[in-house]
Amino acid sequence: MDETGANARIRIGIVDNDPYAVAVLSTMIARMDARFDVAWTCELGAVAISRCLSRTQRPDVLVTDMSMNDVPGTEVCRAIRVKRADVGVVGVTSYAVASFRDEAVHCGMQALVGKTDLAGMAAAIRRAAHGLATNVGDDDRTTVLDNAVDARNAEETGGARFLDSAEAHTLLEDASYDAGGARGALSPKERDVLRLYADGLTTREIADRLGVGTSTVSTFERRALAKLGARSRAHAISICVRRHVF
Repeated sequence: MDETGANARIRIGIVDNDPYAVAVLSTMIARMDARFDVAWTCELGAVAISRCLSRTQRPDVLVTDMSMNDVPGTEVCRAIRVKRADVGVVGVTSYAVASFRDEAVHCGMQALVGKTDLAGMAAAIRRAAHGLATNVGDDDRTTVLDNAVDARNAEETGGARFLDSAEAHTLLEDASYDAGGARGALSPKERDVLRLYADGLTTREIADRLGVGTSTVSTFERRALAKLGARSRAHAISICVRRHVF
């Protein structure tokens, strides 16, 4: 951001393949908060990706439509999040939020709101500018939840929660790294998590050590067990020891 403190300007990029929607979104967002500065708009997902990865054009927050002709909003976000943690991404849609929610979570977005939910959109942009997630209820209303409470609710309902940008970047960057490796090979973070469990650390201690949330540690563990074909954490650790993984 250009300034520090509560009055810091928030640079915003907007992408939507509908020129009319771009113009409307730009006008509405600029009026939501005196701190909102619409830095640029575009109609192609590929252009938005390029600008978000550019040192000179990178916004604090990208607002992306979920349904575009060249690149879906989820893939726009994924391409950015694999590379960067310092661009918040807020998805917007004219359709039911619930139909896109899981995809939006897994591609690393910080929030997903309906295009008519102006209050929710403003709140999500403000939080995303600081890398913070905003979680959206199934009834399409935006509800900002404390991370700990939200994580508990997600576990109880079986639903995924939106992650802060840094945490989402850690997950996606690690998965991207592993995509080029041998089939079944553990990624660096998956290996680290199992090694730290083997050293006797708790999930909370591992999360603190790696600078991520406990849900992210659990994700690394689940991925590792699936790759190793392990029945349990102890089984996975024993496999790693036999293979001299650590």
